[in-house]
Amino acid sequence: MRGEIVNDFGGFVGRDFVVTRSNRMGRGRKKTTISKSIVIGPSAIKFVTLTIVAVLAVVYLSQSTAGANQSIQVRDIQSTKDRLGLEEERLQAEQTRLQSLRNIDSGTPKDTMQPVSNVNYIDGAN
Repeated sequence: MRGEIVNDFGGFVGRDFVVTRSNRMGRGRKKTTISKSIVIGPSAIKFVTLTIVAVLAVVYLSQSTAGANQSIQVRDIQSTKDRLGLEEERLQAEQTRLQSLRNIDSGTPKDTMQPVSNVNYIDGAN
């Protein structure tokens, strides 16, 4: 024994796993051994490589599309902000104009002026 594990049936269990064609394990039964190693041929390597490249391309395209959509939304929000800023400035100017007209109307007391009763003319010949 070189560090191998012995199973219940007296056989050595190494790197291979024994699978029976029936549900019973016992001596004299036909057994199939499944190896732990995987053999990949050149066409399988090409297929796996193309699959990985395709997945990476789809991920890249979805991320770049999401970034483009987000930049469009940011641009739309920025243009709306600029438009509302101009509207605010216009409304502030209109408010100031209306307040100044109101101040002019309320600033001149009409009741305090006296009617002219005596007119004195200045002679310019002197």
